Amino acid sequence: MTEPVDRTYDMLQRVGEFLKKLSQEQYDALVAGEARLEVVLKGARVSGGGVKKAAASAVLPLPADQVAADLRNLDDRQSATRYLDDLKLNKSQLVLLAKELNVKITTKQNMTQIRDLIVAQKVGSRLTTDAILGRR
Repeated sequence: MTEPVDRTYDMLQRVGEFLKKLSQEQYDALVAGEARLEVVLKGARVSGGGVKKAAASAVLPLPADQVAADLRNLDDRQSATRYLDDLKLNKSQLVLLAKELNVKITTKQNMTQIRDLIVAQKVGSRLTTDAILGRR
């Protein structure tokens, strides 16, 4: 192999090893664009600003129990979808909301899929039950 190809291969191996060491939260933040990789030379000082930003991004604009109550009052899936979209949550906030609402998600799901699962489990299942029981 040629020198540039060898160097690229070595670098990709190092990046791969680095990614394997990340926690699930760090990996999700990186994939969602809420974190970034940066080259820092040995001996350089690193500020802790990035950690504070990541922690702050996982705060919901409304308490999860308020969101759950609001979703219970909606009569269709489209309104629930619009309601969640209007909250303008980033991925880490949406993941936190799903967790607090006991909606099971996987790390491979994107924001649209997570939102749709929340709507399906918190609004759709209630509407289906109401239809079966003839309540509405």
